[in-house]
Amino acid sequence: MSHHHPNHRRATRPVAIALAAALVLLVAACNGTGPGGGGGSGTGTLDVAVTGLPTGTAADVAVTGPAGFVAALAGSTTLTGRTVGTYAVAARPVDALVPIGATYDPVVPSQSATVVVDATTDVTVEYDLHECIAYEPSMGVGDDLSGTWSAVGGAGDVTRTITVPSDPGGGYVTVRLKADEGIRPLLGVQVVPLVSGSIFTEATDPTVNPDPTLLEMVFEVAPGRTYQLVMRAAAASSAVTFPQGYTASWSLTSRVDCYEPNDTLETAKAIPMQNPISASFIAGYRDSNSIPALSVPTLDFYRFELHEPSAVRITLSDVADTVRPRLTLYTDAGATLGIGALAPTAGASAVYESAGSLAAGWYRVRVDTQQSPAAFSREAHVSRSNEEVPPHFLQDYTLVVETLD
Repeated sequence: MSHHHPNHRRATRPVAIALAAALVLLVAACNGTGPGGGGGSGTGTLDVAVTGLPTGTAADVAVTGPAGFVAALAGSTTLTGRTVGTYAVAARPVDALVPIGATYDPVVPSQSATVVVDATTDVTVEYDLHECIAYEPSMGVGDDLSGTWSAVGGAGDVTRTITVPSDPGGGYVTVRLKADEGIRPLLGVQVVPLVSGSIFTEATDPTVNPDPTLLEMVFEVAPGRTYQLVMRAAAASSAVTFPQGYTASWSLTSRVDCYEPNDTLETAKAIPMQNPISASFIAGYRDSNSIPALSVPTLDFYRFELHEPSAVRITLSDVADTVRPRLTLYTDAGATLGIGALAPTAGASAVYESAGSLAAGWYRVRVDTQQSPAAFSREAHVSRSNEEVPPHFLQDYTLVVETLD
């Protein structure tokens, strides 16, 4: 990341002065007294170039070196008269003016450069826009839904609605419905406004459920959406008389994803080159009671900037075993440049490499998640009593874009 080139050399000094200077250098070298643990006699120039920041945005760069040298830089700076030796150049993220909450992150946060006598050493600190907008997840969201059934079957249905907070990353809701002995409960969940079908409609099954009076389920939710819950006494033994009370509750587990919303090409979020980012596969129910593979809620889009021509490798790893990912590369205008291979199995990593060098500029990448067969089954987005929460509800993936040249 750094190099040096000779400056115009000084005129030859008198022989006596040159001999004296040589003697001082020799003594310093023999005694190991050069500054900074490697510095020597004479000076050079360190030229620090800062790129990637818009006008009006200051960098945050610290330079340290021999003889206790320290400098804080807000932009490109030429440091002249520097003692020869090794200098550390450390850059930190800075806040972006637009969008609020985003940052510019250094592509290489820490690097070193060696200043040599009567020469200029160049160092470039490159910043990339990072549109990870931090937010505090909602905590303690939920309510008691307990009530009374007036009759067995649909005639005694109790309907309630719940609305989840507008946390950008959505999350998942857990519903627990408990009936008295001799009653098998049924729970139905639908997105509002109501459309055909349901996210979940099921009664307990004595042959499957250890406790046929208890029904628990978990489903993905989208930010700010409302859902209708229908609670029913699906069946009751002859000894049970109505009305009958039940206990029920719901709670939200928020999933933080600072890149949401990024479900479309137009809402792609900028990420820094060379630095891995983490995000969630949570899709949520928005406008229907099903989530087919490759529908908008199952996609994530990102964008990145190449500062100079290069081939790229995009890698998606740390994938939950309920999804089978694939990567697609686009121009900034949305033209498809290449589609990566579908990961060999659910839970495997996906990799895309450009066929050759790409021109400098902005690009966009799509992360899609599906299973084999092609459509997500309901089980990918819902879990019932006695089932574990789907791993992708809990596990973030890792995405990194790297240059190959």
